Amino acid sequence: MILKLLIVTFCFVYTIHCHGYMENPPSRNSMWRYGFPNPKNYGDNELFCGGAFVMKKNGGKCGVCGDPYHAKVQPHADGGKYANGIITRTYKQGQVIDVKIYLTMSHLGYFEFRIGEFDNKKTSGNAIGKLNGHLMDLVGGGTRFTVPRYGKQKFDIKLKLPAGLKCKRCVLQWWYKGANNWDCDKNGCGMGHGTQEHFVNCADVSIV
Repeated sequence: MILKLLIVTFCFVYTIHCHGYMENPPSRNSMWRYGFPNPKNYGDNELFCGGAFVMKKNGGKCGVCGDPYHAKVQPHADGGKYANGIITRTYKQGQVIDVKIYLTMSHLGYFEFRIGEFDNKKTSGNAIGKLNGHLMDLVGGGTRFTVPRYGKQKFDIKLKLPAGLKCKRCVLQWWYKGANNWDCDKNGCGMGHGTQEHFVNCADVSIV
């Protein structure tokens, strides 16, 4: 019991310091760092759905761009303070694109990326907040990028745009599920089980 308490306490401390954001394409929360005329968000590395236990209370749901699912005001969703329709990158159809993620401290776990066309409609997600669109393929195969270690780090990831996708405004979503909390679920107890922190960012891009 004492060991379990120590592990949980350790993980809680780690969670406080684990943050990150999408640098390229510049996300709604972080584009101000790269010269885009958007409001400054000094908490841009904290779009974690309100935290692991808030997300659990919300039934495992997150706002499509990282805000707490239950929040009446979602600053990073369409119509919010940081969602002003600013296109931060323009790509060509079917292009291999470079995506850069900056973690100030890793949670382990994995990344997924989705992209969808939202020319004349609001950005939307499925029942838990994953973007309505295409799950993107990693160059080299697969759709999940595994975070290999703890520590501050940047990841340069190559993704393939879906064939035939063209848009004046597409949204690219970074979905990061961590794995450094100790918890229990139907498969047992340990690190990576049960409630885990998620980080979610959106970037507005175009494909010509």
